[in-house]
Amino acid sequence: MDTKAQILAIARELFARQGYRGTSIADIARELGVTPAALYYHYISKADVLDAILAEPLAAYADLAERARSGRLTAAELLGAFIDFTVETRQLMPVVSSDPAVRARLDERLPHSPAEMADAIISALAASSTEPKRLIVARAAYAAAKDGTAAALDFGSGTLSPEHRKLVLATALRALG
Repeated sequence: MDTKAQILAIARELFARQGYRGTSIADIARELGVTPAALYYHYISKADVLDAILAEPLAAYADLAERARSGRLTAAELLGAFIDFTVETRQLMPVVSSDPAVRARLDERLPHSPAEMADAIISALAASSTEPKRLIVARAAYAAAKDGTAAALDFGSGTLSPEHRKLVLATALRALG
C-alpha cells in the first residue's frame, strides 16, 4: 500500500472512531509513524485528507442518483446498487452522520445535496409518481435497503454475506410491492 493510501486508511479509521473534529493531523501522522510535516507533503490539510476520503464515495453516490434519474435501472437493480453502495461506504457513515462540518463539506462538493440524491432514488423507486402512497412505499423500500444493510453488516461483523444481501434486497422489494 502506498503512503497516500495508508494515510487515507488511517484517517478513515480515526475519523470513524474519534470523529473528524476529534482527529488532528498529528494523530494521523502518529498512527502512520511519521511527523506531521511528512504528512503535509502528501496532503496540505485535514480537510484535504477528508476530501480524498470522500471523493470516490461522493462520485459513486452522484452516479447512482444520476442513474436513478435516467430511469434505466429496474427497482431490483437500483436497490441492489444502493445496498452495494451502503456496504462500500459503511465506515464513512458514522463520520458523515455525526459531524456537521463533514456534512457541510459534502454539500459544498456535491452537485446535489445528499437529500436530493436520496430523493432521486426514491422518486425512481416510485416510478416518478407524486402520489403520496407510492412515495411512502418507495421511501419504505429505500429505508429497508439502507437500514437492512446496516443491520446485516452489524450481524456480519462488517461484512455482508451473499445470503444477507439477498435477504435485504428481497425485503426492500417486498416493501416496494
